[in-house]
Amino acid sequence: MKAILSKALPDDYEQIAFVHYKAWLETYTGLLPESFLKNRTLESSINIFKNNLCSNTVVDIVEGRIIGFCGWGSSSE
Repeated sequence: MKAILSKALPDDYEQIAFVHYKAWLETYTGLLPESFLKNRTLESSINIFKNNLCSNTVVDIVEGRIIGFCGWGSSSE
């Protein structure tokens, strides 16, 4: 299995958002209040990456599917 690192394209937003959403749930369940995690939705992750056009993001692609990403920039929160 070969991993490819590549600059994210604007059309990658749905796959990146799915990884983002799942990572929050799998990483923070049991560490953060359940009420906080219930407010994390796939739709909110999609909006984040769709709105910023996946700028300043690199993706890890395995077998044609994005399995990870790294993004950087200033926080708006």
